[in-house]
Amino acid sequence: MFFKMHKILVVCGEPSGDVFAGGLISSLKKIENIKKLAGEAISLNIYAMGGKNCAEAGAELISDIKELSVMGFTEVLLKLKTIKKVLKNISLWIESNKPDAVILVDFPSFNFKIAKLSNKLKIPVVYFIPPKIWASRYGRIKFIKKYIKLVITIFPFEQDIYKKEGVESYYFGNPLYVLKKKDLSSASVDLSGDSETKKLLKGKYPIISFLPGSRKTELKYHSQRIIDSILRIKSAYKDAFFIFPFRKEIDFSYFKNMISASNPALKKDMYMFTDSIGFALSSSDLIITASGTASLEACFYGKPVIIFYYLNYLTYILAKILVRIKYAGLINILAGEETAPELIESKFNAENVFKEADKFLKDEKYRENVLKKISYVVSTLDAGVDPFDAAAGIIYDKIIKYAG
Repeated sequence: MFFKMHKILVVCGEPSGDVFAGGLISSLKKIENIKKLAGEAISLNIYAMGGKNCAEAGAELISDIKELSVMGFTEVLLKLKTIKKVLKNISLWIESNKPDAVILVDFPSFNFKIAKLSNKLKIPVVYFIPPKIWASRYGRIKFIKKYIKLVITIFPFEQDIYKKEGVESYYFGNPLYVLKKKDLSSASVDLSGDSETKKLLKGKYPIISFLPGSRKTELKYHSQRIIDSILRIKSAYKDAFFIFPFRKEIDFSYFKNMISASNPALKKDMYMFTDSIGFALSSSDLIITASGTASLEACFYGKPVIIFYYLNYLTYILAKILVRIKYAGLINILAGEETAPELIESKFNAENVFKEADKFLKDEKYRENVLKKISYVVSTLDAGVDPFDAAAGIIYDKIIKYAG
């Protein structure tokens, strides 16, 4: 029997991208198993520049993303030497191994270079979660048209943009929708099986989850402002309790040290750390989150959400010049209005956080109105199929099965 072996490279560059890449790799592996059960002798050997999720899904890591998790123009400049080294290693791997397909996940500045090299070597390139050209740098569409074989989008309006520009594109819903449904189903199990946690949360109100961000630069700029906000909320709500969810692969030592240094003002029985995002957000009365993927994740839990962000001043000025959209939070971009309140740059301070939190906690009508709007926007992200399985299917049918 003829055995067909395919080599695939998946490239992502930050924790959120690793989560999505891991989901896609799992679905590609599922296709491999289905084909084998049907009597087709195929093997999908998947390699990745990624993290824990890619590895657990069955990819062989050729580079770990831990050192590349940066955000913003000035932060990228500081990491330039490391980025160049990793880029060189990935490029050499591609030239030596010539995979049948390269799948890029977000991380455009880096991945565009990978796309150009792959195209030169006549390797088809798929962009799963393409650059947000609708937010800034729309001119990148020229690059995508030239170097990308097909695009798989994660927002309903994106496919229209790419189709209008003549790019082969597909939309199968937002992967977060599937991931969060799994989180929600496991969250109750997490809580019900932990008597210590139940004891710790008993009688606490409000329970507030803070998501400070995953990048070191975000933690640097957000930590003190979050601590100040906690203390301000605590001055009015004596029984308030705070949860800080971090995925295992994220180094949050800077934030943890800042919290510890704030004692005795912030005592240990006032907060907890957890690696279960689902448990934290489903247990909360209010979620206060950094802008980005986390801010959209937060909206799946039926809880009020406040979005914040603070940038290096130079990064902020450059962003103001380049960004084409009015809002920072993805839920607000999708809604076309400020559904969840945003506190960006100088507006992100303890008093403003308290005012927004206090409004949600005291004004039931306001709270329900916001939740209704958020729920509607979230519902538009469900396309009725598993987006990972559908994306893997189109990649296999359009590219992989014809390779080699």
